[in-house]
Amino acid sequence: MRRDEKTMTTVTIEDKYVEALSALGDIQAAVDLALHRYTIEQITAKIAHLRRRAAEYQARYGLDYSTFVHRVAEDESFVHAVETNISPTWEIDLADWEFCTKGIEDWTNNFEMEPRYAEERYLP
Repeated sequence: MRRDEKTMTTVTIEDKYVEALSALGDIQAAVDLALHRYTIEQITAKIAHLRRRAAEYQARYGLDYSTFVHRVAEDESFVHAVETNISPTWEIDLADWEFCTKGIEDWTNNFEMEPRYAEERYLP
């Protein structure tokens, strides 16, 4: 599916929510806004979790991810020092660190706020 294509899924909403939302206005707009906010909340939590994990690696190795990757690729004495003084399993850490770094990038870049949510009718 292309990013600009939209699909629809039917969900069941309890009557008590339908009644409350009906009294407040457009049900579809309210549900869309609620899902949008929930999605942002979940993505924000995921990014925060990945950032915490990445920060742990940065603290452990004393370098940011890109610098660490460059150093292990270019400096054999650095690799030896890491294996001896920090962690003999640094490659496992590096794989997870990469996962965290790429995940932060993906989650940040792949979710864009749709312009329609900036419309006044969606604002509280």
